[in-house]
Amino acid sequence: MRNHHLFLVLIILGILSVPIRHGFSNKNYSDLGFYRVKKENLPPCVQMYTSIEKHSKKYGIPIRYALGIAYVESRYCGPLQWDYKSDVVSSAGALGPMQIMPSTADLMWDNKKVPRDKILNDIDFNVETSMKLLSKLYKKYGDWKIVFGCYNTGRPCINSYSEKVYNFKTNKI
Repeated sequence: MRNHHLFLVLIILGILSVPIRHGFSNKNYSDLGFYRVKKENLPPCVQMYTSIEKHSKKYGIPIRYALGIAYVESRYCGPLQWDYKSDVVSSAGALGPMQIMPSTADLMWDNKKVPRDKILNDIDFNVETSMKLLSKLYKKYGDWKIVFGCYNTGRPCINSYSEKVYNFKTNKI
């Protein structure tokens, strides 16, 4: 049902493009049902949702946990949160919607220096980096609460952050 509402909103806003042809693939477009939409035409709230859906599936992260981290880190409330700001910077220097530290991004991408601007402004890259990190931490610790504590502090622990993410209810989205 939620996808139908999003579809209708996108039609009203005139964001939808041409129907998909089988085999059509372009990383500048995002999948929404039977249509492809140019990523730069999507509002940040929709870019976040499609990126979370895609990368949580790719890296085996339960979507409720991915959405929980997005909510706790940047108060993301779903694809219809039109006033959502994804380009947030924490006092500790974490960047973007999933609050990725630049050193963590470098580590996740084979110690290649990732530009701060990419971490901050490329929603899809930020979310993928986050999901990749969560997957790596889960393989190492095997406990979601410890994973979330480690995501938050950089060391394996269970804290109030990990409890918030673990107990996140998707009806907030």
